[in-house]
Amino acid sequence: MPRLAAFLLALAALGAAPLVARADPPAAKPDDATAPRTRAEAVEQATGQASGQKTAPVDPLLEEATGLSGYVMFRESGAPGLVLGVVHNGEGTVLGYGETAPDSKKTPDGRSLFRLNSITKAFAGEVLGSLAADGTLRLTATLQHYAGGVHVPTYTGRPITLLDLATYSAALPREMGDIPKDAWARGWPSRADRWKWLPTYELPWTPGTVASYSNIGFDFLTDAMATAAGKPYATLLADRVTHRLGMTDTTLTPDADQCARLMTGTGLGGNGPCADATATEGSGGLYSTGDDMLIWLRHNLEDDTPALALSHAIYRQRQAMPAAIGFDEAGQMGGLGLGWVMVPASGATPMLLAKSGGGVGFMSYIAFAPGRDVGAFVVVNRADFGMFASLIHGVNGMIASLATR
Repeated sequence: MPRLAAFLLALAALGAAPLVARADPPAAKPDDATAPRTRAEAVEQATGQASGQKTAPVDPLLEEATGLSGYVMFRESGAPGLVLGVVHNGEGTVLGYGETAPDSKKTPDGRSLFRLNSITKAFAGEVLGSLAADGTLRLTATLQHYAGGVHVPTYTGRPITLLDLATYSAALPREMGDIPKDAWARGWPSRADRWKWLPTYELPWTPGTVASYSNIGFDFLTDAMATAAGKPYATLLADRVTHRLGMTDTTLTPDADQCARLMTGTGLGGNGPCADATATEGSGGLYSTGDDMLIWLRHNLEDDTPALALSHAIYRQRQAMPAAIGFDEAGQMGGLGLGWVMVPASGATPMLLAKSGGGVGFMSYIAFAPGRDVGAFVVVNRADFGMFASLIHGVNGMIASLATR
């Protein structure tokens, strides 16, 4: 899409600037050596940490920047296993470290399944951008419009909009309440449960003013998108993002083959069941693999679509809000896109669009530098917020080392 067209599209969605156009990747370089030529290869051979999927040929810079850094992140995480994916100048690699489960002696690879947790929200943001781009809905439409007669609370007459939901600024709480003892974390609340609860909730401030992290808000968002399009959200996600891109293992409803490849979660939340997570389809229910996430990372870096122009645009600026609560894991949040958190450039690290996730035995993080052709994601099968900062620091540092221009 021409830059002017992208600008006008973003302007129509409340004035955020589009990303700069990306240059075509350089021609691939041959890589036919079998002996270790980098520290990354040496670490891999010396430790037995086998890599997962690698696109071939691999840029030597990419190899050098990832292997050792990934191993250090793995050792510092204390997790049984780690999956790391990096894209640089159109080339990508997926590396696996450790084990898919404690004592399994099976190294994770590009097909190992894991939980994305809250990275799910960035997928919802892209679907929303797609629906807004083709006119199915407007970002400024109210949630009440799609509520089917259920009362949606307001604050001094100001209603909740879809944009409020997608930018964590709808004045809704992080969670609906304590999870029932007979439910699991990604199977509650159901659509019926949350719509029964919503009319009873009193908004604490005006929607669109304060950014405060909310899981439940994204589940209301996907409910509204399904109503607007007349299709289940899972169908919208597949048609507009995952299946269209060939992401066959990114799903809310894993089958038996996919469940057999699910890494075992440890730490906070334990090892949840491999089960239907449609109840939290907008907030945290997605499963995926390293191979699939590499496809999606490339898509976000390289594709020039109206949906991405809208989902990457920044609609809430930190300095324009009285408070911003729960967004600074990757560095101080500077603004909010549709599901994405924008982290301003700092020192050698370029501006990033990022999203983190955690729970049910997994921690995950994805970040990319718009216009720099570099991005990375990491997943570990251990939920521990104390070690999460070192993972994020490792990924951001890796991006900084590959985005020096």
